Amino acid sequence: IAVLSGLRGEDYGAGKTLADYARALMAKLPAPATEVDETRPLALHEAPVAADWIDYNGHMTEHRYLQVFGDTTDALLRYLSVDADYLANGGSWYTVETHIRHLGETKAGDRLAATTQILGADEKRLHVFHSLSRASDGACVATAEQMLLHVDARTGRGGPASGTPAAKVAALAKAQAGLAPPDGAGRRISMPGK
Repeated sequence: IAVLSGLRGEDYGAGKTLADYARALMAKLPAPATEVDETRPLALHEAPVAADWIDYNGHMTEHRYLQVFGDTTDALLRYLSVDADYLANGGSWYTVETHIRHLGETKAGDRLAATTQILGADEKRLHVFHSLSRASDGACVATAEQMLLHVDARTGRGGPASGTPAAKVAALAKAQAGLAPPDGAGRRISMPGK
């Protein structure tokens, strides 16, 4: 599986087949919700905590938080109309920085709900803040602050977004500009007193 995954980026042989399959799956994803209040953090992704996500401490292992936040970013990109056609034409956003805070525990069977707030955007960058809560009690269990860079995937170089995704990013950033920064935004890792 790792070999096939590695070949996917080379776009030939079995890797090309796998890449084509992944693109076909993306094309079949349900359309994002259209009745969304863009003046509030967007609720675009939910996920159950699977039994195989549990670590030796009895709660969700840390790399699964990144997976859920990655899936949340994918849901945001679908909402922004980054679809198979946009990707086929070379446009995409790449996550270039992530800061995760683990604030609570989740156990197998818990249902997680993610929200996304846009902290800033320009023609090439998208600064987002995801919050992950347990659906049963609404407790925030983790946050992820991410910087995404719009890239021409054919060249691997940053460049401005275009078309519908660019217009949607601008509109969403404007709609959320009046929101207070979420708790933890802009935090850095440091030792007290250092």
